[in-house]
Amino acid sequence: MFDAVGTLIYPDPPAAVAYHQLGRAFGSQLTQDTVSQNFRLVLKQHAYEPRTNENIERERWRRIVANVFTDLDDTETLFHQLWEHFANAMSWAVYDDVLGVFAQLESRGVAIAIGSNFDDRLIAIAERLPPLRFARQIFVSSKLECTKPSVDFFRSIEGTLRLSPEQLLMVGDDLQNDFGGARSAGWHSLWLDRASSTNAVDCIRTLGDIIPRFA
Repeated sequence: MFDAVGTLIYPDPPAAVAYHQLGRAFGSQLTQDTVSQNFRLVLKQHAYEPRTNENIERERWRRIVANVFTDLDDTETLFHQLWEHFANAMSWAVYDDVLGVFAQLESRGVAIAIGSNFDDRLIAIAERLPPLRFARQIFVSSKLECTKPSVDFFRSIEGTLRLSPEQLLMVGDDLQNDFGGARSAGWHSLWLDRASSTNAVDCIRTLGDIIPRFA
């Protein structure tokens, strides 16, 4: 089981850059630095709640857009443009190591799935990014109606796959949501930290570091 954003894919251009570019088109005078700072702060203020669904996710992002663009009175149309921007697979790039690793895992009979704090846009995005087609199933929090690191997120996936916790491995870049959440649910887990200099057993620097574990 792989996380999506930050593990398999990343926004291209970066999210804050896309916000700034589209914001300017709708009259925002905020600088790129200000938009970037606001975006980081507002994301923390509107973190994922344990329970969610499609409507909750859409409203959460609507609030995020409104709070990032402090110089705009009406951000509704801008919100819709940003929502559609990040629904477009062309706005995302796949990390270079994904295709090769997925091909090797499949050749070894390892079933690949994706589990992400995302909404149903991810399913359409994955269909248009060829490396992600290796994933047999895609689980998004808005459909499961619970988010990582809640144990409910992992239990719901177990039920669908009809697998026990010890049969499942979670790989992701978020130490709390992916690594910690999976461990709390009894799964195996690996923390992907591409900038890491540590040799910790449960930390990997690239997805390729997974392969020897399936030798």
